[in-house]
Amino acid sequence: MNIPHVEHRFVEVDGVRVFYREAGPKDAPTLLLLHGFPSASHQYRRLFDALGGRFHLVAPDYPGFGHTEAPDGFRYSFDALADVTERFVQALGLTRFTLYAFDFGGPVGLRLATRHPEWIAGLVVQNANAYEEGLSDLARGAIANRPGVPGAEEAVQPLFTLPVTRSQYEGGTVEPALVDPDGWTLDQHHLDLPGRKEAQTALALDYHGNVELYPQWQRWLREHRPPTLVLWGTNDAFFLPAGAHAYLRDVPEARVHLFETGHFALEECLPEIAPLIAEFLDAIPAARSLPEPEPESASRPLSESRSRLRIAVLGASGNLGGAVAREAAARGHEVTRLGRADADAADPGAIAAAVAGHDAVVASLKGGDRLVPRAAAALLEALPKAGVHRLLFVGGGGSLESAPGVRFVDSPDFPPQYLETARDQAEALDVLRSADTTVDWSYVSPPPVYLVPGERTGTYRAEARDTPIADAEGVSRITVGDFASVVVDSIEQGTFLRRRFTAAY
Repeated sequence: MNIPHVEHRFVEVDGVRVFYREAGPKDAPTLLLLHGFPSASHQYRRLFDALGGRFHLVAPDYPGFGHTEAPDGFRYSFDALADVTERFVQALGLTRFTLYAFDFGGPVGLRLATRHPEWIAGLVVQNANAYEEGLSDLARGAIANRPGVPGAEEAVQPLFTLPVTRSQYEGGTVEPALVDPDGWTLDQHHLDLPGRKEAQTALALDYHGNVELYPQWQRWLREHRPPTLVLWGTNDAFFLPAGAHAYLRDVPEARVHLFETGHFALEECLPEIAPLIAEFLDAIPAARSLPEPEPESASRPLSESRSRLRIAVLGASGNLGGAVAREAAARGHEVTRLGRADADAADPGAIAAAVAGHDAVVASLKGGDRLVPRAAAALLEALPKAGVHRLLFVGGGGSLESAPGVRFVDSPDFPPQYLETARDQAEALDVLRSADTTVDWSYVSPPPVYLVPGERTGTYRAEARDTPIADAEGVSRITVGDFASVVVDSIEQGTFLRRRFTAAY
């Protein structure tokens, strides 16, 4: 018998004392379990017993739920829940995991995914809706309650009562006797704690903002197409089975399994669901959290979580190219540093000969006579001949937009000493975007101004977008060390294919 020890801990996150459960070997594939309403991490207790011996399971309680303690004055919203969960993930050092999103875990988890696509190795969706067609009339009625609507606060109060809490567990089940009454009893205990109904009222009135984000989450799914397993209780009073099938529109390879049960599908169908999750995790070796990189001089085997790759770096003598080469080598990959003496970056034949046998090519180039866009075209011609399918093109921040349709490079006050290079990098992006090619290219832009010296922290955000990522003060900034990590992460994880993306804090 392989019964895991389950640890119950707290971690301080921005003034919130977050309670979480953790089990399993930390070098195994990680599954981050995000709970729903009105529950907490205890809803996954049986799943911990089923899977915690083989996989690394982590399940936090959100502020306003379970055993997590939030300070007085905490402002409850789904953005705030995602902020705390994001900091929680960083506090535990999780850098790569499969996300289990149930109910409220959908809006919280998909916010995390769009902020940090590099974290997401896979996605398990269990009655977590992200499509209009998945909303029942009951759900639409609840979502209509929002701040400023007369009577809205009063209308949501029945959601926090024992009959409704119990009905969420038993409603739609075939065999109610299989549902443990401790679940709804513990949920109601936490709902009745001081301040909890006020917190839940704020979240109920904020739920409409999740529906408004559906297009953004669907775009993320469509662009990143993570390995996805959809599990759905078909008798859910809130989220209809059409919401399960809708994921196939953006992730056609997703596996969808429907179960004749209610909202809390694990309560009745865990014996059928747990093996599906285990099989899914076994098929995602990259779901293991990646260790911190060691110095380039260190001699160690790669973690079992990833394969050793052969990566050719064009422009490895430059600042960014050199940083990428060092980061890849520190992770145990075989790196070929290519300079001008090794291959003419604008000569398809020379490039094909230099990169043959590699798994990926990174191009971080500068030069006159339109070298950068000519090299982009040459790489697209050369890589298929060399049998290389992955290209990561390090571009510039000048081609990012300061306003819709307005690039920084076109600004009248753009620094003249960088103008030629910035225009060449922008043209290279146009070459990649317009190409009919079999190459899985990605174009990465640093912030337009603040790409600064510094080491890797692993806390960056990366997104497929044409505008800079900015922090709360409106500043877009990243260190060279973290930017190099962005590049290698994208190669290892196969993210942002045929897209431009950018990264910052």
